[in-house]
Amino acid sequence: MSMRTSENSERLLVPVNGQMAPQYQNSIYCEAATIIISVLSICAIVAFVLSALILYCVFPTEEVPESSTCKKRVVGYYTGWESMKIKREQLSKLTHVIFAYVEMSSNGTLKFRSKVSRRRFSDLRYKVKMNNSKTKIMFSIGGSENSNYFPEVVADSEKRRRFINSILDFLDVYQINGVDISWAWPKKEDKWNYVNFLKELRQELSTFEYILSIKVPPVNVGDWEMNYEMEEILDHVDFINAFTMDYYGAWGDEWGTPTGPSSPLYSGIGTRKTFNVDWTMKYYVCRTKRPEKFNIAIPFYGTLWRNVEDPINPDYEIWRNVELKDNKPEGKAYMSRLDMANDGWKVTPAYWDHVTNSSYIWDPNERTFLAFESDRSIEAKTNYVNEMGLGGVWIWAVDMDDERNSLLNTVISNGLCAKESDGTIKYKC
Repeated sequence: MSMRTSENSERLLVPVNGQMAPQYQNSIYCEAATIIISVLSICAIVAFVLSALILYCVFPTEEVPESSTCKKRVVGYYTGWESMKIKREQLSKLTHVIFAYVEMSSNGTLKFRSKVSRRRFSDLRYKVKMNNSKTKIMFSIGGSENSNYFPEVVADSEKRRRFINSILDFLDVYQINGVDISWAWPKKEDKWNYVNFLKELRQELSTFEYILSIKVPPVNVGDWEMNYEMEEILDHVDFINAFTMDYYGAWGDEWGTPTGPSSPLYSGIGTRKTFNVDWTMKYYVCRTKRPEKFNIAIPFYGTLWRNVEDPINPDYEIWRNVELKDNKPEGKAYMSRLDMANDGWKVTPAYWDHVTNSSYIWDPNERTFLAFESDRSIEAKTNYVNEMGLGGVWIWAVDMDDERNSLLNTVISNGLCAKESDGTIKYKC
């Protein structure tokens, strides 16, 4: 390029006596427009690439199926403390997702347990909304660590009203679908206070078509079931999650022995002969005549015992004595699939107990025993729900599954969703 041409090129963008030279105006306008269009095109490309990267980071290469159209309830609890975040693919397979827990104070007001808990709730809510999911989102109050204030709150009319208003405010502020009451567990003197509380809460929730669910305890474990007026309660709740798990566990006391499945479908041993899903569900269904109202538990966690000894009965390998130290076992009561993998556990191959319909791994050299739900045990439970005409299942907890959602995929792939419960009593009451 010659010097003159360079000078002329520079002058294209320089005013002459405050105005553009007339001979250059059309050329200038075209060139300026070209530059602007080029810049905008580059910005658009950059924005597209950045958006794609953001979407990839938030929702990595995950094909999202349609929202669940299951004819049974598939209720998944999502905790405020586990490390794994819920995925859109999981949400699409749940009819209800329940955040556990929002904490109740002694005066009946509600709060998140921690900043982490609040963030996990916000993440859950965001994903449900962004996915335009049909999944109903709820929150739970109570649990084993935050049920101590229930008796005084439901017994006091002022605190009860404040508690109900706090629930309504939470539902309104966060625009979610319902509340789950996980009181563990009412005593005899709480029986009618609980009924009255649920009645008043139902009246308020019905105005906005909010969902109300509760948990009920396992039967014959602590006689807790005697403290529920089930017929009255059923008039006020949409569904009930029966606590058909934690029958055996590596608890930090003498109850930590023997080994056994957390959620045996049938059978038991010794004083725990009736510690199983079938016994609990037969009691509740025969008492209420409403099988479609009840969901059974499917625990997604495993339980590990160490220092395990011989079987209590040589005919049943699954129930083994455990050596206690300081009156408690060594092990882990709750292990997510991620925890199990990090500790080097592989869940296949596994032993199968045909009496309880449960899977386990027994290592005689290390004296370790791991109980967990497998494809086979989950299939047994979903078949049971269909055969007995129950309402569905509830999962503790979806964030304890593995990265591939293996357990949740098994839950919905065994015909659970194909048939709605017709209310027929299948138990011999």
